[in-house]
Amino acid sequence: MKDLESVKGLIHEGDIENIANTWLLAGILSTCSITVSLNSLSVMVNDKDRKVDYDYNSSPAHGAPVVLSYFVGAFINTLLISLMVLGIGLVVLTIIGNTYLTIVNVLELCLITVVGCASSTMIMMIIASFFKKASALGAFGGIVSAAVGFVVGAYVPLGSFGNTAQTIMALLPGSQIASLYRTVLMNGVIDNVSSVLGEGAATFSSEMKEIFSLSLNMFNYQTTKLFSYLYAIGSIVIAFGINVITYRKTSKRA
Repeated sequence: MKDLESVKGLIHEGDIENIANTWLLAGILSTCSITVSLNSLSVMVNDKDRKVDYDYNSSPAHGAPVVLSYFVGAFINTLLISLMVLGIGLVVLTIIGNTYLTIVNVLELCLITVVGCASSTMIMMIIASFFKKASALGAFGGIVSAAVGFVVGAYVPLGSFGNTAQTIMALLPGSQIASLYRTVLMNGVIDNVSSVLGEGAATFSSEMKEIFSLSLNMFNYQTTKLFSYLYAIGSIVIAFGINVITYRKTSKRA
């Protein structure tokens, strides 16, 4: 936050707080979809523990339909909680400051939430499929909850890491979702701050967007919103195929 402190005398202090608050909300939303989806998949692990999957494997409903059923349940749960967090977050930000968000921006945030929840749920299903005890999954979830904030740039902006670290983190769909959240939530605030800086507006705007990772550095390529959307959607399709394969490999068979 030192970069924000250096311009305190030039811009309104409330706008500095708005930048920090919108970045914080973006981090909360991006980590929420990952941690909630993993915990929601405990039902799938419990079914393995209670040998419910024996029934699936001895019936016509196995493979893709089973994967989809677990996905839909975990996805809906994750989506509802994430939308609730989004709504509360926007209300709080509006009360304590100005978010400079339009109706279109809010709708896009909802779209990002849907894509992010679908992507994180599908990917977490791959990991959860290798667990046979809900207690073990819960312990693993604690580790994920602690680490995911660093990976998606919720605790420390990815722009403060080296190029190699940024590329590795950008390869994760969760980081692409976090970038989309930051872009929509922070663009208006940063542009408003830039409007009062005169000749230094363009420099300040570009530096803030780079520091706070509104776009990600992937193999020295600066990602765009379209790229992040396509990357996240692509991860859903690929993860679904992997889930079908891993379910057949890891499920108990009669």
